[in-house]
Amino acid sequence: MPIHRTPPPASPVPVSSDDTSQSQTTRTRAIDAIERTTKLHSESTPDIPSLTLNVSERKKRKHDEVNPNIMSYMSEMFSVYTNEQAKHFKDLQIIVSSIKEQNDELKKSVDTMSSKYDEFLSRLSVLEAEKRQDRYIIQQLQEKIENMERKSRF
Repeated sequence: MPIHRTPPPASPVPVSSDDTSQSQTTRTRAIDAIERTTKLHSESTPDIPSLTLNVSERKKRKHDEVNPNIMSYMSEMFSVYTNEQAKHFKDLQIIVSSIKEQNDELKKSVDTMSSKYDEFLSRLSVLEAEKRQDRYIIQQLQEKIENMERKSRF
């Protein structure tokens, strides 16, 4: 969808009566040129090279003090840095793997301790049940003995 824009209003310039027809012709030509320019830029594809812009292109100056071997030096520094990083990464991998092994061993020992604890709990409950049963039997026997002693006195 094209955008129609109008040029800014031109301020009227006071003219003498002699120059009125000549100034109107000049003004009409200027308005026609502005309209053509706006149509050129608003209703068609951009034609940027046809615009006369006062923009100069900047050229970067070369630095003479820069060492031409800087790229090789930088690549060497980068390779040294990557080698150091690879070494640190490998060390970290070794440390992490040893921590994982320790963690696995701890899990195994915790599982073993847990199973032994469960086993001891079951043995303890069995022993407590036997103790209660033994007390009951002892109490029964004591009552029998007391009954026999009473009978023997009469």
